[in-house]
Amino acid sequence: MKFAGFRKGRGMRKRRKAVLAVLFIVLVILLNQLLNYMLVQPGLGRTLFYECRNNDYECLILGASHGSYGLSPEQIGEELGCKVMNMCMGGEYMYDAYYILKYALKYKKLSTVILDIDYQYLVNQHDESILFNSVYNAYPACAEKLGYFFDKMIWEDFRGTFLRWTNYWQCYYKIGKTVRIKQSEAYKNYSAEVVSMNPYDVYMGSGFVSRSRDCEKSTTSCLDWDESKLDEEQSGYIKKIVELCRDNNINIVFTAVVQDPDTVAEKAEGFQSADTYIRSLADELGVTYLNFNMLKFEVFDRTTEDFYDREGHMYGDTAVSFSKVYGKAVKEALDRNFDEDVYFNKNMKSLYGDRLRSS
Repeated sequence: MKFAGFRKGRGMRKRRKAVLAVLFIVLVILLNQLLNYMLVQPGLGRTLFYECRNNDYECLILGASHGSYGLSPEQIGEELGCKVMNMCMGGEYMYDAYYILKYALKYKKLSTVILDIDYQYLVNQHDESILFNSVYNAYPACAEKLGYFFDKMIWEDFRGTFLRWTNYWQCYYKIGKTVRIKQSEAYKNYSAEVVSMNPYDVYMGSGFVSRSRDCEKSTTSCLDWDESKLDEEQSGYIKKIVELCRDNNINIVFTAVVQDPDTVAEKAEGFQSADTYIRSLADELGVTYLNFNMLKFEVFDRTTEDFYDREGHMYGDTAVSFSKVYGKAVKEALDRNFDEDVYFNKNMKSLYGDRLRSS
């Protein structure tokens, strides 16, 4: 009997420990959610994914921040003859673009995908920054997010995924304001007005951010092309995007948004090498690649003053003008009547050298 009582007591202690362990885990989860609610600032990605699900469109643009600031869906849509959603975001690597496309296909029947490729994302050795996690963290909860986690986040710093508030601990003094925002109707309706943006930026809807020329030009430049740092995984996801489009009978075009001409002139050799690599990949996949850094100046005139940094992000009025040319070229490429010689000079050194000598 004593032995039975001992076994019963030991079993009760084990159950008590198990209950306490479960309670501890629940408490940690609740505390983590509370800290996320109080500290994590609303981002534009949340609005974009809401629009990605609910807007009416047939053409989806994928890419990074050059596309956010450089591509106006309204002007592009006028040229293409359909509605356009711009899902370009800063920090959007190719695995992010792939999962954004998968999310869009849950809700939309697309006719066209435009993949804008910033070569920096092929050679960038990322850090554990908020920017690297931002697209994943904005991605809505759904079955696809599990695969997304294992493809991108599993080997990364867990704090960026499970403890999102650790990226925002310095916002402790905004807790009251953050909570009020998250209780507002604007937040519940996914309005961009609750997002703390650059004071010179205006969100125009459907993914386009317009920056005013009142914003002082930054000296930030782009990364040099370095093939020894090439991330083959990113190229693999470009292939997966193409395969996903083909499986769903979607036309796909690769592009590169035009950048600051002074920077392209200075780094012409690197830009040319990046073009050679991406063009070779496009040819392998049978996809048209339109590199607008090769755009002739008589087709679209631009100076360094049309960009708010040396990396190549456009001011809003420049983006609207450029988007008309961009949309027209993409339309002609889709219709298979694109004349490369009309738009492009394939030799960047010649194109930008001639321009700088004449200016």
